[in-house]
Amino acid sequence: MSHPPRDGGFTLLEVMVTIAISGILMAIAVSGWSSWVKASAHSGAAREIQSAMRQAQQQAVTEGTATCFWFDDAADTYAVYRGRCTDAARQLVKGPVAISPHVDLESPEFTSSSGDIAGASFLGRGTGSAGDVTVTRPGSTKTYLLTVDGLTGRVGIS
Repeated sequence: MSHPPRDGGFTLLEVMVTIAISGILMAIAVSGWSSWVKASAHSGAAREIQSAMRQAQQQAVTEGTATCFWFDDAADTYAVYRGRCTDAARQLVKGPVAISPHVDLESPEFTSSSGDIAGASFLGRGTGSAGDVTVTRPGSTKTYLLTVDGLTGRVGIS
């Protein structure tokens, strides 16, 4: 007795096993992806702040007047002002700019004639208020330290 030829398709069981394995692989990939996105936002935010601080220094040199780069660590924002950070008559130029929601600003401390403040003043000759600010991410031990050298006004990241 001969058997009739079968269709060349897949059984329901084979399709269900393939879908289950695909779902497991996608779940693993998504969890790794979200961690990578948060880490990328963390380093990107630190580099964005560094770039904005360098632009503030360049603006001070170009205009020949002081420029203040002010941090609000409670709101995780920064702003740029024309004038020294200690000057009550300083004028807002840019901001406040919000940092990535996955990132926190901690301990902005820059030297001034009236003590440590939460902003760096860049002067027209290129110098700046020495100090630093830490960029952290909840759930991570990785931190980025942004520093301003007082003599050169150079903004570094480590």
